[in-house]
Amino acid sequence: MPPSVPAPVSLDVDLPGLRVRVLHWDGRPDRPAFVLLHGLASNARFWELVAPVLAEAGHAVWAPDLRGHGQTQKPDVGYDFATISSDVRGLVDRLQIDRPILAGHSWGGMVALEYAGRNSDDRRGPRGLALVDGGIGQLNDYPGATRESTLAALTPPRLEGTPVDDLKARLHASPRGFPIDAAREGLILANFDLRPDGTVAPHLSFDHHMRLVEAMWDSPVYRLFERVGCPVLLVPAKGGDVRGVREQVYLELKERGVARAQQAVRHLRVAWMESTDHDIPLHRPEALARLLLELAAWEPD
Repeated sequence: MPPSVPAPVSLDVDLPGLRVRVLHWDGRPDRPAFVLLHGLASNARFWELVAPVLAEAGHAVWAPDLRGHGQTQKPDVGYDFATISSDVRGLVDRLQIDRPILAGHSWGGMVALEYAGRNSDDRRGPRGLALVDGGIGQLNDYPGATRESTLAALTPPRLEGTPVDDLKARLHASPRGFPIDAAREGLILANFDLRPDGTVAPHLSFDHHMRLVEAMWDSPVYRLFERVGCPVLLVPAKGGDVRGVREQVYLELKERGVARAQQAVRHLRVAWMESTDHDIPLHRPEALARLLLELAAWEPD
């Protein structure tokens, strides 16, 4: 964290039927605020390496734990993009954030895209939209994909009851070689309840996770591109070495998504993040923050 930036404040914001935990970094009122949305089974702390750079540049930053995640409440209903987009809208209303820069990573990119499509002409709609390796490709555009095969491919491992030391060993055994230092390890472990017996349980339950995966399959990403009126930044990841057929097909899916966005979005910039993996906010936080600051300063013709 830049030395001039204080640690974030953790707030609980009450919405109808949902209490949301939000991390907040203060900023100047004359600069647009950022709302940062984490990925599936992640949490607001995932942005802790990016947000201080934005705050140091004078921007207020808000990063919520979305429904079912982190320290936010976990009702048994509402695991669809319409509801979670409405949660974000309620949060933006309660915090009185006008025209934020909205950024979403992975599944959070799909939430951000849904929000932008639903609120494009509203004062709470985004001034700019950043989709960080998510919300770019449409899952049913994956060659040969079916609903059943996609749900099977995206079913998470059953980590409840895993000893925390075993989980840490998995994190440090990444075949890509991206560094997992103590700070990054802590951000990933924040996805879990650390039990007194030394085991973990994901904050997002397995059932809620799978309902969100079903919603991902149903999401009409390409139609949503057509409803976005603000400037859009796409930040797809591209590893230095694509391994196996599955990775190659996924890369091609993102490339097709970029091409569809180029056809549908009037004000679009694409910044491929080379030599990194999906977790850009962890592995390339400074580079990502620079791109987000450029988006905040972008005044399209």
